[in-house]
Amino acid sequence: MTREPDLRRIADELEIRALMAEYCLRLEVNTFDEWMDLFTDDSVYEVYRRTLRGKAEIADMLSKAPHGLHLGGPLRIELDGDTARTIQNYLFINAETRAQNMGWYHRTAVRTDAGWKIAHTRVDMQK
Repeated sequence: MTREPDLRRIADELEIRALMAEYCLRLEVNTFDEWMDLFTDDSVYEVYRRTLRGKAEIADMLSKAPHGLHLGGPLRIELDGDTARTIQNYLFINAETRAQNMGWYHRTAVRTDAGWKIAHTRVDMQK
C-alpha cells in the first residue's frame, strides 16, 4: 500500500502554511517586491471595496499602505488537487498611529512551476 498521496497532501499543506506565514512576515521584514513574489502574475486582490487585477495594480495600491504589524491567526486549508482555498483571521496594528483593524483573509492558492502562489485574496475587514 502506497502512502504517496498522503505524503503529497502533507507536503502541500506544509508549503501552503509557509506561503501564508510569509504573507504577513514579508510585509514586516522583507522588501515589498519580495512580498509580491508570493502572488501569481494574474492574481486578484479585493480590499477596501476595490478589486485589483494583476501584480502591477496590486503593487501600485498596496505599496502605499501604512506600515505596521500583521498578525495572522490559525489557517484553515481546503485542498483540491492543484488549488487550495484558505481562510485566516488577522489583526493589523498601524506602526505610526497604533490604529487597528482585524478580519479575515480569504485566499486561493495554486500550484505553479515555482511552487504554491496566491492567486486570489479577499480581505474581509471587521474594523
